[in-house]
Amino acid sequence: MNHRFAIATLFVMFGVCGTASAQTLLGAQAPPVQSSPPAAAPGKDPNRLKVTIYPILVWVPWFSASTNVPPFPDVPGGPDLPGAAGKTEASLDGAALAGLSISKGIWRIDADGIWAAMATQRDRPSLNIDLDIVYGHVSSGIKVYKDLYVTGGVRRVALNYDISLEGRAEHFERKPGIWDPLVGLGWHSDLGSRVTLHVLGEGGGFGVGADTDLSGGVRADFNLGAHLGLTLGYSMLYLKLSDTVRDRTFSIKQTMHGPVGGIGIYF
Repeated sequence: MNHRFAIATLFVMFGVCGTASAQTLLGAQAPPVQSSPPAAAPGKDPNRLKVTIYPILVWVPWFSASTNVPPFPDVPGGPDLPGAAGKTEASLDGAALAGLSISKGIWRIDADGIWAAMATQRDRPSLNIDLDIVYGHVSSGIKVYKDLYVTGGVRRVALNYDISLEGRAEHFERKPGIWDPLVGLGWHSDLGSRVTLHVLGEGGGFGVGADTDLSGGVRADFNLGAHLGLTLGYSMLYLKLSDTVRDRTFSIKQTMHGPVGGIGIYF
């Protein structure tokens, strides 16, 4: 009886010692894992670099123009034929845009370009104007309050217009190119995780290029995921410029405004 009790006691002691040794060994080899704080979502970092490309933008503007065409002689020393002034009715042949936006921290750069072909006409006296507009625009901005930016930039405008007047054998053709300095304001605000609102307004010219150059618009970007989305809005461009040929000044005021829609690629 004592012999059996002694053997049982030894088995219990070995079991307790073995369990304690195993726990000590496992504790030394596998220290407890400390959980790290969750990383911030990449889209929430206000200082990260954001790039947006608009490879396709469709602008459907309404176009109107007020012209003041002075009398011009057909031949040097010949009699002057009447000029024409007034507002013309317009038709749009086509318009295409593309754009790029880059932002980081308090800084932002916006660039865009446009090509538009238009024709205007008026009766009594007959006045026909064919106009092509090609421009490139770039501006940089700095954030001054919440999502408000003060901007400064430049617009390069190349015009190609062909004007014909009633009673004139030849057309009046000019291809002026102008550089317009611009200043303005921009508001760029995230309305949730997938929608961004852009409100822009700029003015310039100051007689350096055009007499007056005004542009503005509102647009919303809808990120559909996988860096692809849609942009929808409304844009306006107003130009007033003068061009002097043969000591006579031709002036035109033109306005384009209409809806804009296209594709955005977001990085």
